[in-house]
Amino acid sequence: MPKSKVVIGLYWHSFKSSNLGVSALTDANMTLIKDAANGTQVEFILFSPDGRGNFEPPKEFADVRYVKVSTIKHALSIVRSIRSCDLVYDIGAGDSFSDIYGWKRLGKIAGLKIVSALCQRRPVLSPQTIGPFSSSAAKMVGKVAIRCCRSVFARDIPSFDRARALLGRNSDTHLGHASDLAFGLKQLSPWPEDFPEVGQGKKHVGINVSGLLYNGGYSGINQFGLSLDYKRLILEIIEDLSAREDIQVWLIPHVFHATHVTRECDRAVSVELHRGFPNVKFAPIFRNAREAKTFIGGMDLVLAARMHAAIAAVSSGVACLPMSYSVKFQGLFESINYPYTIDLKGNSLDEAKAQVLAALEKTDAIAVRASLARDLALKTLAPYRSHVSEDIARVMRA
Repeated sequence: MPKSKVVIGLYWHSFKSSNLGVSALTDANMTLIKDAANGTQVEFILFSPDGRGNFEPPKEFADVRYVKVSTIKHALSIVRSIRSCDLVYDIGAGDSFSDIYGWKRLGKIAGLKIVSALCQRRPVLSPQTIGPFSSSAAKMVGKVAIRCCRSVFARDIPSFDRARALLGRNSDTHLGHASDLAFGLKQLSPWPEDFPEVGQGKKHVGINVSGLLYNGGYSGINQFGLSLDYKRLILEIIEDLSAREDIQVWLIPHVFHATHVTRECDRAVSVELHRGFPNVKFAPIFRNAREAKTFIGGMDLVLAARMHAAIAAVSSGVACLPMSYSVKFQGLFESINYPYTIDLKGNSLDEAKAQVLAALEKTDAIAVRASLARDLALKTLAPYRSHVSEDIARVMRA
């Protein structure tokens, strides 16, 4: 009997995460897959931790089913759900197929790939950062896990090179390059009625402050090895810009829980900063990633330490200075010919501030480069979309 629909499992996708970047990737990948299905009915199953973000999925994905992936007690449910899928795609939460966030996260990310292969459902790695792996043990885990995958799409050239080394001779047939899926995330139109107005007459500068960096990482002691004092940098930038009559500063959180505060919460840090600088304005509390991208798209310049806040700006054709604490930033933006990243692991505080001041004088020129980078990123997504379309067609023929 011919199939009436395709059941697709999506690993490490979620609208429940406190990180709007994960929601952006989930929304964008589901939209791309649905479009690539060319009318075939698609049912999605999202495999992820529980999460407390409580962000809203787009209406077209409101009925999506979740499978909890947190501890070993969920193993039976995970295996049963994997076996019910026709195809599985693994986004690795964008950048978590690495040991940068510790062994516990890497173990879960790698382990699900291995379990999936044992269930005869070898995953496709959707465009994401591969690595880095700082130790030989982490590289070995990465090698075993990536060789359980049917195909691999790296979202930047350094990730492509790391994946090629892990895959070995299989890289010729299993490896491709496609940029970050969130470049294709939809915006809302018109401007939501409950959003604050971004008026004319001033240059609007949005600052996405990373709570994780502001608090020194999970360890609290400069976990990511920054070459400057990030907290001091943010304070000095806000103090300087908010004193100018021609500039309106906006604080734009991109990671926050709905019910409690954690070390990585952007919103808690932004509330603290707002108390100290009352003439700085606060972005609305976003209900989903599309709202975040829409508001960020209304800025003239965005300083963003969260990867997907930066992608929201660049993909909207807005001048942006991504503030890099990881090679994932330079890798991604250099791959799409966007050269304006602030290197928080290489620059001094004065050098970083100088980049901000220089960018303020040429926001129009940077915005043009952002639009060109967006167009290039969208073009690189074509091979991944074709791969998905062929997968679905093959399942329907079977």
